[in-house]
Amino acid sequence: MSNFEDYDLRRSSGTTRSARPTNRTSANRASGRPATGRPVSRSYGRDADISPDLSLDDEIDLYDYDLQSESMSARRPSGSHSASGSRPRSSASSHRTSAAAAHSSSAKRKKKPSSSHSSSRPTRSSSSSRGRNVPSGRKGSGRNGKKKKTRRTIIVVEIVVLLLLLLIFFFWNKFGKVNWDNINMDEIEVNNLDTETEELLSNYTTLALFGVDNRSNGNLDSGNSDTIILVSINNDTKEVKMVSVQRDTYLQITEGTYRKCNYAYNHGGVETAISMLNTNLDLKISGYVSVDFYALATIVDDLGGLELEITQKMIDTDNPETHQNALAGYIAEVENVLNYYPNEEDGWKYSDCYFDSPGTYTLNGAQVVGYCRNRYAVDNDYGRAENQRAVIKQIIEKAKKANVATLNDIANDVFPSISTSLSLSQVLSMAASVGDYEIADSTGFPFALKDTTISKTTGSVLVPCTLSSNVSQLHEFLYDQQDYDPTDDMVDVISDHIVNETGFTEDSATITQTTD
Repeated sequence: MSNFEDYDLRRSSGTTRSARPTNRTSANRASGRPATGRPVSRSYGRDADISPDLSLDDEIDLYDYDLQSESMSARRPSGSHSASGSRPRSSASSHRTSAAAAHSSSAKRKKKPSSSHSSSRPTRSSSSSRGRNVPSGRKGSGRNGKKKKTRRTIIVVEIVVLLLLLLIFFFWNKFGKVNWDNINMDEIEVNNLDTETEELLSNYTTLALFGVDNRSNGNLDSGNSDTIILVSINNDTKEVKMVSVQRDTYLQITEGTYRKCNYAYNHGGVETAISMLNTNLDLKISGYVSVDFYALATIVDDLGGLELEITQKMIDTDNPETHQNALAGYIAEVENVLNYYPNEEDGWKYSDCYFDSPGTYTLNGAQVVGYCRNRYAVDNDYGRAENQRAVIKQIIEKAKKANVATLNDIANDVFPSISTSLSLSQVLSMAASVGDYEIADSTGFPFALKDTTISKTTGSVLVPCTLSSNVSQLHEFLYDQQDYDPTDDMVDVISDHIVNETGFTEDSATITQTTD
């Protein structure tokens, strides 16, 4: 930029104004001629080279005056300077006089706007304001102020966009590890529910959680579902309720086939398992999540372990088949399957499996999985399911209090061992409200049952007494639906079949489950 741009002076000869003079010092330097200009030192901006060719009748740009108080101070150099090069500011009146003299020197000059304080603000800014910060009496006034505000706004917007992109990349990277299942939940079998029930269920999100015993890390397509938990989330209050469906519950797996309910997952995968729950219990499950041994053990380890009670009965009770301590056997099996201790001969440690005395212990991931699988000394399957719900509650509470680094570890370690039908938007929506969720109650299903052996094929099963009455109680617990009447063309038909096959009615129940 030429130094003359700081002055914005115009030649006064003729009606047509010539272009601004170039910096003669620069021009002379380029041409090899000695410089003839006189350098002027200023207290602001750049030093300028004043050419001696300029005369006092060159027009002073009146646009670059500052309006301050009741007078106007000029920022342009006056017609004369001291030998030292200092440039005193002239008053408004003296500049008006100089301006008048400049105007009278040429009859063809165009009239400049009045420089009185009451006049409107100039509509164009002087080139002298370019490239330097000129004080102006009003902060951020004029075009420069608007430009600064615009630049500041653009910078803020760019930062926000960058942060959003980083967040999207972070979540995309983490959730990309999940095994997303694209099954269409609308195509899974659902009973013909009445309008009132349909409307009620639309106010809840009902999920099915499956803990799969597949003995293979990350393979969630098959295997018996050792854990089946129904979760109802009130979409308005964020209240969460959990119901463990005992894995040995005697239900219809597919039309005409009755087995333990955990057989459904192994027989036909997650679609068959969800269909079995919908048709036997009059549900409309909207999504599922499946995990395996590895996922549960890893999330517990990432959270620093769980505080769980080891009872004297757990210490004393042996597995009737192996004649070894039942809890120790389950823990050792899990550590072996997960290769928890690769440097140990069998992959497990004796000190992890056996406890000398009852009390509350901080259990690691493998110990917690063994604890959840132990069915001895805990009132069989329904006692085991109660322990599983206690573990899930504690995991949720610890996860809600975990720091970002811990949650990042969980995402990296656990997500590859999770399969779900939930969309990314559903997961993000739930994650955003995780602090609002509160687990209200939990229990087990069936509420009233009888333990029996039907055949060698089915083994020991838990028979609901009856299925219809248990389904009515289930809807009351999950959805606060009073006096629910199960579907007569599905649930009642299945219930009647079980009664006819086992002979067990409501009065036959020997076990009742209560809320935790």
